[in-house]
Amino acid sequence: MKKLLLVLVAVVIIFVIIIGVMIAIPPPKSLPKLEAIAVPFRSVDFSKVPDLHYYTARDGSRLAYREYLKEDAKQTVVLVHGSSGSGISMHPLAEYLQKQGMTVYALDIRGHGDSGRKGDIDYIGQLEDDMEDFANQVLKQHEATLVGFSLGGGFVLRFAAGSRQKLFRRYVLLSPYISDRSPTVKSKGGGWAEVSYSRLIGILLLGPVGQKMFGHLPVITYAIDPETAKYQVAQYSFNLLTNLSPHRDYKADIASVKQPLTVLVGEKDELFNADVFEPFFTKSRPGMKVIVVPDVGHITLTTSLSGISAVAEAIAHE
Repeated sequence: MKKLLLVLVAVVIIFVIIIGVMIAIPPPKSLPKLEAIAVPFRSVDFSKVPDLHYYTARDGSRLAYREYLKEDAKQTVVLVHGSSGSGISMHPLAEYLQKQGMTVYALDIRGHGDSGRKGDIDYIGQLEDDMEDFANQVLKQHEATLVGFSLGGGFVLRFAAGSRQKLFRRYVLLSPYISDRSPTVKSKGGGWAEVSYSRLIGILLLGPVGQKMFGHLPVITYAIDPETAKYQVAQYSFNLLTNLSPHRDYKADIASVKQPLTVLVGEKDELFNADVFEPFFTKSRPGMKVIVVPDVGHITLTTSLSGISAVAEAIAHE
């Protein structure tokens, strides 16, 4: 009996050491910039970006957003930016939608821009709480469409699959990130990000205790442009990456959305496999609309005229 106890203690110690080593391995501090992501923004005119506004989240934090108001707006749209960015990256799309008769809000999701500490959140589920607070304080009774781009599209899918999905009348996903295990994602994410899988798995193996103790540690690095680094977030913590992504059972997320759901992706997306999106989504949600926009890449879906006009048409279509 004593021998068995010693063996069990030894096994536990070895397990703890292995997990400790796994968690100790961080993602790289930086990556070479990915031109496919950086170049499209260099031709964008940001001179007319609106000033920031703020709402107060339930924890007392002031979270930022920009508003593009339109008198007698036909629709209200809320935009969620992609990984590493902020609401300012959605300016070309927001401005175009405003000209099409829509009132638009572009959020700085907590952990980005002027919302909270960069690259981290307090707990998984905080972003859903923030979205509910925004809807109650800013949108109030106005019905709105929630639109998410790239990893922001992953979060919008996560939100749309949850118990608060009726806060928005409709959801639109723009080149949404689903999962590294999803066939929609190109090998190595097209070079946009590098994950410390050892740290990620180590935290997951420890369950809630690991998330509480180590959830603030960075687990992913993005290939951001050094010239715009002050406007971006180079790394995400375990908590932030997890909360922005769909749930592990992403197929169940797709099937759980009861509100209208539309997906758009650029035909020449550099990070994702555009031709896979339609069969991938319709397998879990038969009959849903998936639009492949010709001659458009990942970022240019939200910056080029051909991209943003296709998005506007999809949002306007009831």
